[in-house]
Amino acid sequence: MSKRIRRRALAIAGVVAAVVAAILVVALSGGSGQSEHSPTSLAPTGPPAAPGPPAAPAPLTLRFGASVNTLFNLPDYSAAQIDAQLAALKQTGVTLARSDALWEAAEPTPPSGGVHHYSWSFDDRIVGSLASSGLQWLPILDYSPAWAQSVPGQEHSPPRSAADFAAFAAALAARYGPSGAFWREHPELTPQPTDTYEVWNEPDVGFFWLPRPYPAGLADLYAASRDAIRAVDPSARVIVGGLAHPDTTLPAMLTARPRLRGHIDGIAIHPYAPRPVRVLALIRSYRSVMNRLGLSEVPLYVTELGWSTSPPQDPKYAPPQLRPGYIARTFAALGHSSCGLAAVVLYSWMTPERNPALVDDWFGIHPPSGGSSADTRAFTSALRDAKQPRSELAPPAAGCV
Repeated sequence: MSKRIRRRALAIAGVVAAVVAAILVVALSGGSGQSEHSPTSLAPTGPPAAPGPPAAPAPLTLRFGASVNTLFNLPDYSAAQIDAQLAALKQTGVTLARSDALWEAAEPTPPSGGVHHYSWSFDDRIVGSLASSGLQWLPILDYSPAWAQSVPGQEHSPPRSAADFAAFAAALAARYGPSGAFWREHPELTPQPTDTYEVWNEPDVGFFWLPRPYPAGLADLYAASRDAIRAVDPSARVIVGGLAHPDTTLPAMLTARPRLRGHIDGIAIHPYAPRPVRVLALIRSYRSVMNRLGLSEVPLYVTELGWSTSPPQDPKYAPPQLRPGYIARTFAALGHSSCGLAAVVLYSWMTPERNPALVDDWFGIHPPSGGSSADTRAFTSALRDAKQPRSELAPPAAGCV
């Protein structure tokens, strides 16, 4: 996930929120945002008295998607440009579009008297645009507003109160899930209700969980969010947000919170590597770790996968002439994987392509000005090869992919 792109999203959200009335939603979890907690974690008070609902069954089909956060997090693109980009994305054969559901944009002010005040303008724009193109939103629930930050002034610090974050998660599901308020307010749209929610982005990377990752805190945040969302929509799947190091993070989470086992709907991973063979090896390795932890039935969601074409010295770099082949080989292989995959999401559909020194500017495979590219053609062809009819996902196994 781009650091620069995510930060600039608030420029849009702040302006839009200023002109749209906030929607008042009673907190489903009763969080007040007033707890005093350690800045290194969510200051968990221990595992919940009773575990949440059992893990949802694995999806029966493998879905493909692409990240579209650039289109909505940067203030650079008109509605017409966004619609054109999404129409081109839909033509590739994807069904999912992944982008941030920024808590800091939806709830910039703290709750008062147990009531949370949400402005949905930022998220409405995303969901409306995606639905108009026949795409389903895969939201990343992330980042603390100033009043909720456990480290003041650090938007990537976890919230002081897991209950406040969970209230936001539940409100999001109530608005955009099946029978959500958004769909009732927009009968002109064909509903594309959200059914999967990703909790946080790369919480095992220091930049995104300041001052440092804390698996116990992540486990508590996930559990609270999952319980809140599934209280609103029992059919929803809530997945642990994209892990960069699942081989160490998952064991630590389950050691800290062993009762979480059996109550995880999915694990999202970000297996970045310089070459396709290494990407596939990482996925095999992560599935093996999950099997050893007793998570063999838990599906994997590859929610970021891709390469940037600049600068050459970056670990996520791929030469422009080689990237189409990397995309084709990787997605075709994952389409026939036996690693228990539920979704594979490209990072990213489109990025600005401005500054050669910024790696985040060059992940996009579709030209910012439209048209086509060797990358988009390779992606489209790979998805066509990958999406073979089958009655159910292949069971996870050692030596998968």
